Amino acid sequence: LAYFLLKNCNKDKETTTTTTENVDTLGSTTTTTTTTTERVTREVLVNDNVKLNAYADGIEEKLVAFLKKGDYKTMTEDQLKEMCFDFDNVNFEHGTANVLPESQVQLDNIAQILTAYPNVKIKIGGYTDKTGDEAVNKKISTERAEAVKKFLTDKGLAKQVVGAEGYGSEFAVQPADASEELRVTDRKVSVSVRN
Repeated sequence: LAYFLLKNCNKDKETTTTTTENVDTLGSTTTTTTTTTERVTREVLVNDNVKLNAYADGIEEKLVAFLKKGDYKTMTEDQLKEMCFDFDNVNFEHGTANVLPESQVQLDNIAQILTAYPNVKIKIGGYTDKTGDEAVNKKISTERAEAVKKFLTDKGLAKQVVGAEGYGSEFAVQPADASEELRVTDRKVSVSVRN
């Protein structure tokens, strides 16, 4: 019995090893950092018919809780813009908008959530940190937002995905000389619910 319980307790944990390379403006690698994080997955109940396996406290769980609460129906457009839900497992090839295969699960989960809430409309936003050329940052953030939009559109959700926009570093919080660990929080793709 103890073996069975221990085996099942560890079933919902995922260990992720991330290798990050900090590259200077000349393109030479300055450092390599490897971190190991353990993320717990759990069942997220979208509705009576749809259950997802997703990271605990991840985008799926937060978005579903927000939609179930229903406040979005009476919120203004400006209020909704302030409520962003960041993808936490959608990744791209370095310097491109090519979605990596491991991102498929989370993108599929968002598609299922939208299917379960057919009246909900969303906008996709792409963001970068403050390093590099701003024109390049704007371009890559736009392409990444468009890549997520295309995925959802290809799933038949075009009427629900009302836009995709890249903001470059416009909303980045961390300074360009901050540590990689801090700057990574500014590099993201997000979803906001719209009227």
